[in-house]
Amino acid sequence: MKSWLLVPRRSIHAKLLAFMLIAAIIPLFILGSMAYWKSSMVVREQFGTSGEYIATQLQIQIDNYLSQMRYIAYDINTYLSDPTLIVMREEQPKTYAGFLEQKNFERFLGAYSTQDTKGIFIVTPSGYFFGKNVINGQDLQREQWWKQLPAKLTGESWIGFYTPRHYVGFEQTEFRHSEKVLGLVVPVLSGYGVLQDSRILIEMKAGKLFQLFQKLEDDMKAYVTITDESGRLIYQTAGRFTEQKDDIVWNKPLESNSWMMQVRLPYEQMNRSADVIGSFFVAALVLSAALAVMLAYLFSRRITGKIRRLEETMRLVGTGELQTRATVDTEDELGRLGVSFNQMVRKIQTLVAEVSKTEQLKKEAELRAVHYQINPHLLFNTLNSIQWKARLLGANEIGSMLYHLIKVLEGNLDISQELVPLEKELKTAEHFLEIQQFRYGPVFSFEQDGMEVCSRYLIPRMTLQPLLENIFFHAFEDGEGIIRIAVQEEAGIVTLLLRDDGAGIEPKRLAQLLDPELKRSSKRGLGVFNVDQKFKLHFGKEYGLNISSVRGAGTTIQITWPKREEVPDEHQGNDCG
Repeated sequence: MKSWLLVPRRSIHAKLLAFMLIAAIIPLFILGSMAYWKSSMVVREQFGTSGEYIATQLQIQIDNYLSQMRYIAYDINTYLSDPTLIVMREEQPKTYAGFLEQKNFERFLGAYSTQDTKGIFIVTPSGYFFGKNVINGQDLQREQWWKQLPAKLTGESWIGFYTPRHYVGFEQTEFRHSEKVLGLVVPVLSGYGVLQDSRILIEMKAGKLFQLFQKLEDDMKAYVTITDESGRLIYQTAGRFTEQKDDIVWNKPLESNSWMMQVRLPYEQMNRSADVIGSFFVAALVLSAALAVMLAYLFSRRITGKIRRLEETMRLVGTGELQTRATVDTEDELGRLGVSFNQMVRKIQTLVAEVSKTEQLKKEAELRAVHYQINPHLLFNTLNSIQWKARLLGANEIGSMLYHLIKVLEGNLDISQELVPLEKELKTAEHFLEIQQFRYGPVFSFEQDGMEVCSRYLIPRMTLQPLLENIFFHAFEDGEGIIRIAVQEEAGIVTLLLRDDGAGIEPKRLAQLLDPELKRSSKRGLGVFNVDQKFKLHFGKEYGLNISSVRGAGTTIQITWPKREEVPDEHQGNDCG
């Protein structure tokens, strides 16, 4: 036993073997453990983040559907509650006038249809219905959820998800067993006419929602449930599921109604990827240990004085002398070690050159980025310098023009806010008009109305200036004319009217200004089209520009968008009603 303990002291081979094993296994184990812990944590975090993201997207999608359905029901009831409108005189049309009334009414209902809408109907107490699509009234009456509705419906009733079996031709439909819709039933508030005590039925296609459900359930093995305020089950993942205390749970309340969506992710599902990483780590550790033993045995043989020269060579390389090479005059282990060392040095030289080149490219990219950031400042500083020089030389008009140009450019180049108060947008437009005043002289006038109560209403940045620029380029001759801007707000909708008494627009050109299908090969009309697209992108396709014009009598641009106000400072009053 004692002689075995003396072997490492007497044998260089044993010393190197023991040292290389310790030097290889311990760092490998420590680094591998840290890598396993870090990678497992990242995998769990990403897995959980991905699951929560999908759940949030599902929540947003459902809320969008519910909000759209509620809006449609509210708008229809608002229309039907107007006593000045005669919607329907008879349930089943018996005259041509009655037939036209029904067609017009169904066109009104069809106007709310989108690609996600399955059907919008008004069902009378007798079972007769009005709507664009064709349903079977008797089949609707046999629907279990319809039977469960109270005889006197006083408020909205969210049906949830179901298969619509009341459509004509349902049995012949290819996807009749898998098609799902989301339903809402609302009483008609009109207390007169044939529509009295009728119900509004709105059904939205739920295919997109079920795709998100399936993504959570199949890809992530999650369990999804949706319940209403009374605990009624709206949706539940198929199959059996046993809840555990360590499950990851996301509760997502729906803003449009009192539904609650819960997504439950099994904890072992998150650990599955980490377990795979752990298995690979153990296998890699065993393989690396075996490889370390083999290499230690090979490189510890035949250690002689030649190792000193190799050590010296290594020392020189360590000091930065990468041109140094080990002398190889044998084909044994040391010879191969020398060859390997020389190959390593050559690769280090290549890597150093590549790193140096990469660092140089990185510095150049950083300098270019700084340069691009400096460009707007350089432009403003240069214009300010020119303005100051013009003021010194007594060229006050040039200085004033530069001042107004700087203000217009600040509005163009400030991308920190896409929606700005109307007051700020109007100030930018006024600076543009000041420049035109210097250009044409006092030959045009500018009038505005309603700004004092609408100054904080938010409007997309840089929308008025392109429209005013269009007036001077195409409407006014030598800048002569009158420009009027009026703003008003009613029922949450802001309307801005921009009028001029210029040359007007040809009817053919007027029809093409806002056409999204038209390919614009020049800048002509592009400014008006871009302004219209800004409003549609920010607020929806139903908002934007409406242009009317008469040749020789001027042009009127009407802009509509929903009311949004800038949040006032706590020390300021409320300027907008």
